Amino acid sequence: MEKWMIALEKFLSDWKDKDKIIGVLVCGSFVTGGASKHSDIDVQIILDNEVTWRERGNKIVDGFLIEYFANPLYRYEGYFEEDYSRNRTVTAHMFATGKIIFDKTGDLTKLVVVAKKFLKKKFVKPKRAFIEMNKYHLWDALDNLGEVLDNNSKEFYFVYYSGLRDIYEVYSKFCRMNVSQSNKVERFLINKKDREKYLINDFPDEVFVKLFSKALVLNSPKKMFSNYKCLCLHVFRKMGGFEIDGWKFRSPAK
Repeated sequence: MEKWMIALEKFLSDWKDKDKIIGVLVCGSFVTGGASKHSDIDVQIILDNEVTWRERGNKIVDGFLIEYFANPLYRYEGYFEEDYSRNRTVTAHMFATGKIIFDKTGDLTKLVVVAKKFLKKKFVKPKRAFIEMNKYHLWDALDNLGEVLDNNSKEFYFVYYSGLRDIYEVYSKFCRMNVSQSNKVERFLINKKDREKYLINDFPDEVFVKLFSKALVLNSPKKMFSNYKCLCLHVFRKMGGFEIDGWKFRSPAK
């Protein structure tokens, strides 16, 4: 048995409310592969529906950091729905790619099936208000970036990377794609093996992927701004175009 599994067994045997557990699933890089010194052991602890509380915590066992999430069974589909409403699949990915340690009632196995269905579920097409207001937001961020560049401001890099995150998130939602955590964005955009491992669909716009990937490696402020502007203009074209002169958006007052 691998050392991390031994640590997990010790953690579970010492868990104070183990009589309320109906299932346990372990997930993350120790299961899918590619664990590093920064990896923790992610554990989903499924509790009986009569439990009236939930708990999230961390515990170091034999040098391994265990991050656990304990919830009554009924809460999990709610988490799937909450993630889905934000174009995220974090919880569903945990279950779909995780490993069942035990399942007393069979409900955990059923939950894994539900999680996999959520991963295949197409995200909702964003409304016109979302599209129009975010195009303005991205234009404003581009203008702000130009200002800090002209002023040779130390804030340039902060504004730049904050803006990149916004571009990625807005355009991903427009394309009805999963919005990944910042530390996994590039991996899921350019690495097919990682996408397959984590059940992530290919991004549908190769030009965007190329420009965004380039944005992460440039280090000259002028070149960074030039590529950033190209990225914004590309996104504007894909989202129906944008001109600041005359732009307006009318919406209900109530």
